Amino acid sequence: MRSSKLAWGGAFAALWFVVGCGGGGNGDPPPADGGPIIPTSGPYQPLTVGTTWTYHVDDQGVVYDKQSSVEALEDIGGMAAGIMGYRVRETIKSSIQLTWYEVTATDVRRHHDQVMSGTQLTSEDWYSPYLLRVDTSSDHLKAGASWTMTYMDTKTTSSKPTQTTTVSHNWHVDAVGTAVTVPAGTFAALQVTFTDKTNGTSTKTQWFVQGVGKVKEQTSAGHTEQLTAYTIAP
Repeated sequence: MRSSKLAWGGAFAALWFVVGCGGGGNGDPPPADGGPIIPTSGPYQPLTVGTTWTYHVDDQGVVYDKQSSVEALEDIGGMAAGIMGYRVRETIKSSIQLTWYEVTATDVRRHHDQVMSGTQLTSEDWYSPYLLRVDTSSDHLKAGASWTMTYMDTKTTSSKPTQTTTVSHNWHVDAVGTAVTVPAGTFAALQVTFTDKTNGTSTKTQWFVQGVGKVKEQTSAGHTEQLTAYTIAP
């Protein structure tokens, strides 16, 4: 397993790659100038069993750390039976969210979510044909590229009957290779924004880094996430 550990000091930053089962970055903030860009390579959303990410979240003043880990590669089942997907577990405050992602040659697709409170399933979503995570097709890796994605969200909660709604997102590539600084370091990122067509005002901007994954997220509702540590498994 390959781990990343970041240490910042003075006007420079050094990056060590440690072989073993150790942790990720230490979460210390980078220097005021952001430090040098850390060279990376690989997919914009690496999904390998054992990979982990830690994010510092500020949700409209509610602050917490979110843990995310890739647990398994398995048949997604249900509405996506026959599709192999990576099961990702996220600890979000007192809840656990499980998400299944399919990886293709050009994108990463989100098919299924489950949210648990303790042992109780509180909500479940199926996305048909899928909810886009990140698109790395050649046409969509250019600054200024834009497109629309439409999917069906079939949602069941512990308090409401199952409902299916149609959702459309307008996607836009804001920048490719733009510098972004988070507690885990300074990276060159793919910056994308999608807008909910339903109201035209709800937006989410995300920064993806090759070989690392999502390093930052910011929404129009005042929700932000910043990567503090990560471990990319081989």
